[in-house]
Amino acid sequence: RRLAELCGAEAATIVNNCAAALMLNVRHFTADKKEVIVSRGELVQIGGGFRLPDILESSGAKLREIGTTNHTSMDDYAGAIGPQTGLILKVHRSNFFMKGFVSTPDRRELVRLAQKKRVPFMEDLGSGALLPTADWAGGHQEPSPSEALKDGASLVCFSGDKLMGGPQSGVIAGRARYVR
Repeated sequence: RRLAELCGAEAATIVNNCAAALMLNVRHFTADKKEVIVSRGELVQIGGGFRLPDILESSGAKLREIGTTNHTSMDDYAGAIGPQTGLILKVHRSNFFMKGFVSTPDRRELVRLAQKKRVPFMEDLGSGALLPTADWAGGHQEPSPSEALKDGASLVCFSGDKLMGGPQSGVIAGRARYVR
């Protein structure tokens, strides 16, 4: 309960690591060979050599890659949603930045689209942040679980060990019916 409160969520649970949190959610929401929609620009490699496409594919989900490495639009997301869509996934690029001709829809726009199409929206926050980071991170604000959930995300996942210290862990937080 305290973890859910820290995240601004109705419910939360802890698993082995963020990769496990991601895999469990994708597997659940894409059962029956449904698709997970994800931007090509968010198919990243995370710590420990984990590659996001490998994690998603090992969950049994069919990847529906949209956009390009540097540009994904709302039209890309809207055009990809169909009867087989089980989840819209947004992945925070927590270990690198892209500059220049780069564009991706705002989380709130994606939430509105997901709600309109009645598809869960999940955001993988990577390391995550519970407190504002701009003061000590050169003006950069890392997304927080509470921000993502306040904006309407159904679920978020992030690395608990990197965020709070302690043993390796992953956190799943969000609406109680989805965490359940």
